[in-house]
Amino acid sequence: MTDIVEFLVPSPKKAAWVIDVAQGTVSWSNAIAKQRFGEALGICREGLTYIHSDLKEDLSRFLGQSEHSALLCFHWLIRDVHDELYRCTATVISLGEAHPGFSVEAYPCPPNISQKVPRTYGNKTIPERLNSLILMSFAKCGENCFLSSRAKTLFPELRNIRELFAVQSAAQYFIDRVQREKEFHQEIRLSTAEGIRWFQLEAHENPDNGNMDVYAQDIQELRDYEVQLYRLQNYDALTHLPNRNLLYQQLEIAKATADKRERMFGVMYLDLDGFKVVNDTFGHRIGDQLLQEVANRIKTTIPSRSFLYRLGGDEFVVVTEHVQDIVELEDIANLINETGVKPYPVSDMEMLITTSIGIACYPVHGTDIDTLLKNADAAMYRSKANTHNGYRVYEDAMSEGFSAYLTLGGGLRKAIEEGQFELFYQPKVRSSDEQTVGAEALIRWHHPDWGMITPDKFIPIAEESGLILPLGEWVIRRACEQLKLWQEQGLTPINLSVNLSGRQFLQPNLVEVVQQILQETGIDPKYLELELTESMLMSDVNGTIKKLHGFREMGVSLSIDDFGTGYSSLAYLKKFPIQALKIDRSFIQDLGADGEDDAIVKATIAMAQSLNLKVIAEGVESRQQMNLLTGYQCQEVQGYLFAKPMSTLDFETYLKKYQL
Repeated sequence: MTDIVEFLVPSPKKAAWVIDVAQGTVSWSNAIAKQRFGEALGICREGLTYIHSDLKEDLSRFLGQSEHSALLCFHWLIRDVHDELYRCTATVISLGEAHPGFSVEAYPCPPNISQKVPRTYGNKTIPERLNSLILMSFAKCGENCFLSSRAKTLFPELRNIRELFAVQSAAQYFIDRVQREKEFHQEIRLSTAEGIRWFQLEAHENPDNGNMDVYAQDIQELRDYEVQLYRLQNYDALTHLPNRNLLYQQLEIAKATADKRERMFGVMYLDLDGFKVVNDTFGHRIGDQLLQEVANRIKTTIPSRSFLYRLGGDEFVVVTEHVQDIVELEDIANLINETGVKPYPVSDMEMLITTSIGIACYPVHGTDIDTLLKNADAAMYRSKANTHNGYRVYEDAMSEGFSAYLTLGGGLRKAIEEGQFELFYQPKVRSSDEQTVGAEALIRWHHPDWGMITPDKFIPIAEESGLILPLGEWVIRRACEQLKLWQEQGLTPINLSVNLSGRQFLQPNLVEVVQQILQETGIDPKYLELELTESMLMSDVNGTIKKLHGFREMGVSLSIDDFGTGYSSLAYLKKFPIQALKIDRSFIQDLGADGEDDAIVKATIAMAQSLNLKVIAEGVESRQQMNLLTGYQCQEVQGYLFAKPMSTLDFETYLKKYQL
């Protein structure tokens, strides 16, 4: 034990003080210690500085064990007034007969420790579990010589340093490094009474006795926080799928692997068809549930070597490595599309939503990551423009199409405001006498620079942007106004049908909007027919039935367009208050040449008759098709055999010529 007189000649450049363990006070401190550490030395009360109780307890226990061992110094950490970390080295001294104490000097900690160990005794500004600096000392043989109070709590049955480690092989590595380097720092998992936890260890070999002094900082909460932060930065909170950050990381790795091994990998850009309709109609809570269901189904559909990412909104990306041929990517896209034909159970509803997919393959469709993603995105938009629930493989011409798509999107609102749209009309002909009894109103866009633009180019943009609602309302109003004009001109009244888009049909106040238009234009509702697709009807069956009955009570006619291409249930079909079915042109084009198409058309007509529904065949282009349909008792037809869609003036001329 060192005498106090010997101690009281400290280096004037070091912070130093004396601790009276029995009293639990700082009995002396130099000016540097007071200036540098202030209240960190202890709590000032009644003119005395009292050390913190947990430090007093550890120092007392250390004194009790030092009488029976070669322990010479006790160490802990302290922060100065500038929040810099210091190591305190306390040597046992005599403050009088049978009155031991400690002389303490403080040394700056290395930067790597200062950044990771946030604590000293008594600091309550961070969670208590992180505050506990744990001191342990072990003999050369590994046996326990001293444990601080916190160490005793965490490792109550610790006899040898090897029992600390969660992985036994890590113990010998740690010991060897300390013996070889005399000082070693490591983050490692230790086995505690509270389970396996992460610690920051700092070990020193005591030069006086060869013991290993170990300082352990519990950093489990810090590790948990880092894991949580990593997930927040790299995973989507809603679907728990990896996000854009991890996508780019994997694509860089996939590119490096493909370059090294001369292989290909594929990227599929996925976008849900009409998802904004779901959000706008049912709310974001339902939309979020649907996204979760879609993500789970796609994840279980794609093969194990494919990875699914969510970019945000309703956009996903699938990355498939080690691709031998683009056909493999097309097969995966087909599997994903097939999942869209099955309803998703969401909030007591069965919802249908499909996916448009764009495919690009490295290095065929791009030699860098950004180009590859851009081209897959362009292919997806081309797929969405052509048909829903499909896919397209990237082609060079699509880049121009994608630029045009974005330009069209920017000009669509302006086109609505400036009235650049016009309705064309295609006649509906009664089969029995080939008289014109109706027409279908079809929208066209007269672009000031690009001329006539067909609906397949701009309707998908209108759907995605939400502009389909004002555009769809304009179509219904313009059709009714034209009907009124023709009636005022003395033309024989005809039925005029208007197509509804998916998003428009899900508009909550659609029935009221149509009713107001009919009242304002003065049109009898029986002359207006609304055409809906099967997928619209099945998106929310209960809501659909209620809305359809609203139209029927108003007197508006209803028909199912493109019948046979969707996935409606015949059990529901009889519940829908509809008046007509339109057989899709895909079944008509090979009529008379394909026995299966003939059988489907005959069966559809027979079924419709049993349900008292009128049948209209669209896409009729030849006299052979017309004769067969007449023989099958199809009531009405529509197609180029009789007339293409015509402008208002041309249709008026046509009506005067071919009507009774």
